[in-house]
Amino acid sequence: MNRLPPPISTFSIVGRCPRTRMLGVGVASKYLAVGAVCSHTQAGTGAISTQAYGNPYLGIDGLSLLQRGFEAPQALELLLQQDPGREKRQLIIIDHQGRTAAFTGSETDAWCGHVQGENYAAAGNILTGETVIQAMAAAFEQSTEEELAERLLRALEAGQQAGGDRRGRQAAHLQVVHTEAWKYVDLRVDEHPTPLIELRRIFELAKQELFPFRALYPTRSSAGQDWDLDEYDRLSSSIEG
Repeated sequence: MNRLPPPISTFSIVGRCPRTRMLGVGVASKYLAVGAVCSHTQAGTGAISTQAYGNPYLGIDGLSLLQRGFEAPQALELLLQQDPGREKRQLIIIDHQGRTAAFTGSETDAWCGHVQGENYAAAGNILTGETVIQAMAAAFEQSTEEELAERLLRALEAGQQAGGDRRGRQAAHLQVVHTEAWKYVDLRVDEHPTPLIELRRIFELAKQELFPFRALYPTRSSAGQDWDLDEYDRLSSSIEG
């Protein structure tokens, strides 16, 4: 007898920074390694979270549609037309212009719902209540001076503080893209009793030990700088100072 996998009880947010044009997704769930299924981003294209009885192809095909020039609402309509299991899905999309689209299927487990605002969309299912996504939206809207990764993480933290996933906590993921094809931020906690606290710890550590070295990474037009010990020590000293 074929059985559906367990629903990805999740709260997530996709967002765009109008200043930097970064795009990203943040997700938290009582579901092991949730980011491996839900999170989909592509530089200059968009960000998508697919959840509930998640279908990863909605993220994969959705980015393909956005890259071909479809706006987020158009991409959502086409994706749902092609998915016979759409009423079990939950999906949020943002394109490179900040246009958003969201869908919560009629068979998604309660509490479930979504909200859309300027340069973001948030959604959740199997939550303690609507206040979870309301808190996420407020946190994102109130942090416009921060970089996108910080805003997404604050939204997740606010959602958890408002009740989060009513089944509990297990995993979280934060992913942001900028101008290059590689991920500008890609941090995850796959299994932890307090995943967002752990994700915050890793994020703060990355600001000291990882993000400053992105200037050395290769780009499409440059081979990047050599990772010699002198350069590493110089950057490390400037961070510590």
